[in-house]
Amino acid sequence: MRLPDKIYARMGAFSLVGVANTLAGVTVIVVAGLLGANAILANVLGYGTGLIISFTLNSRFTFHGSIVNRFTVLRFLGAFAFSFLVNLGAVYFTTEILEYHGLVASLAGVPLFTGIFYVLCEYWVFRDRR
Repeated sequence: MRLPDKIYARMGAFSLVGVANTLAGVTVIVVAGLLGANAILANVLGYGTGLIISFTLNSRFTFHGSIVNRFTVLRFLGAFAFSFLVNLGAVYFTTEILEYHGLVASLAGVPLFTGIFYVLCEYWVFRDRR
């Protein structure tokens, strides 16, 4: 089964948006830390920035054919939360059950998070509801 070209294009755009929001989020975390914010506050600010950028760019460029309203925002946050919980489960499994180093475990969850988050965005969050 071959995926339609527009799915490949959205997957590519979704990946580029992910790179952009990751760079922005990490930058905010580092700058906040340098300005004296504790690690928790720095991470909240960084991840919040990344989520705003992710939603904005994905809704406008990746899934631009969709209607965006408060329900779209709520679905986006729900998709993120679910994907992140699955990611944390993978990290827990990799560190506690398989006994891998924490860094390896953290990296192991990234593809799972990205795949689940993309599928939820493609078929639930930004699905064209016209």
